[in-house]
Amino acid sequence: MLCAMKTIRIVIAGLAACALGACSGHVPASGDDAMISPGATLHVESGQYGAAFDRSRDVLRDLGFILDRVDAQQGVIATLPKGTGGIATPWDREQSGLGDRLEDAVQRQRRVVRIEFAPAGIEPGSEEVRDLRLDQRALDAQVSVTVYRVNQPGWRLNTQAILESTYTRDPRLDERSMGLYSVAARRDDELARRIAERVRERLDRQTAGR
Repeated sequence: MLCAMKTIRIVIAGLAACALGACSGHVPASGDDAMISPGATLHVESGQYGAAFDRSRDVLRDLGFILDRVDAQQGVIATLPKGTGGIATPWDREQSGLGDRLEDAVQRQRRVVRIEFAPAGIEPGSEEVRDLRLDQRALDAQVSVTVYRVNQPGWRLNTQAILESTYTRDPRLDERSMGLYSVAARRDDELARRIAERVRERLDRQTAGR
């Protein structure tokens, strides 16, 4: 099964390179600050914080993310890394287009979502933020999505016949659990915007239903 997945990834690589070059709107990595900056901002009116926080959790769960941190006091929701096979796993819904699906099929990638609430005009994590559950000011929720690429040392690319590319294994790395490692590859601002839009839609429906 593992060999089959590797073969599929290699076969798709040619298509992915073409598609990504033509239609990808990804924001590349350019430093730690660029990777964690918000891809979208959701404005939350005074008195809506509790509902906005709950709806944010719901949207992330519906997208298949597992929550890692849920801190209503500080206004932070963060997920564990979520892997995907792109076009090989059509049930995944975090991709925003064909470019994403091809890239995720070729590369082993995982997405991490972070949503941070703070009073409007104040940076998340500021000392001014004590307990948002008691704060009656209007808030901004900053949504960011970081794509991590999983790498495996030892890939030997055959430049003449890509299907004949092979992997080597270093037992010393295996003993140290360093066979695989992840690096932040880019931001996914389109997914961040979709998450913010879905939270807003649910908030609006909830308000209209009162």
